[in-house]
Amino acid sequence: MTDSIATADVEAAIRDVTHPEIDATLAELGMIGTIETDGEAVTIDVAIPMLGIPAAVKQILSDRLASALASMDADLTVEFVEMDDGQREAFFEMEQQNWSGGLDQEQTTSSDPPF
Repeated sequence: MTDSIATADVEAAIRDVTHPEIDATLAELGMIGTIETDGEAVTIDVAIPMLGIPAAVKQILSDRLASALASMDADLTVEFVEMDDGQREAFFEMEQQNWSGGLDQEQTTSSDPPF
């Protein structure tokens, strides 16, 4: 059994996690919300511009966060929450400035178009 995981350690571990379609980190994009820890359990609220984004994108975001926390043996839960209007506006502005051209082919697991 591992020691309790500290919120600050989670924040440090996920600091460089990037978005699959935008050349920016999730933190820079304002997508990282509340982080809760309870022993080995970690819950991260990830703010998305609209709840209907493709499942493939949500899965990639979850997988990248899980990968960043792998060394902590965290029991990760990712909760997707909808951005408010201000967050959404800032997100789309950064998206336009940092668009990287879409998902890599090996990352795409769905025929849904990107958001």
